[in-house]
Amino acid sequence: MDKNRILGIGLTFLIIVFIFIQPAYVGPGSKIAKSIWGLLFFIGLAITCLPMSIYQFVNGKLAEQQQVKNPN
Repeated sequence: MDKNRILGIGLTFLIIVFIFIQPAYVGPGSKIAKSIWGLLFFIGLAITCLPMSIYQFVNGKLAEQQQVKNPN
């Protein structure tokens, strides 16, 4: 398996486990949302996920344009 795929599966699993263990920690008005550590966590999450989302979007658009130019 590809390293990135394993990393993605692992991170997804950890997030799901975290949500099921302590559902009070996620969502508006929760303990994390009200603390400075929660704010820092969500800022870090946004800084991490936003470039990945932009990269995936641009990569998809470029692949789409390539497919339109060369429909083989």
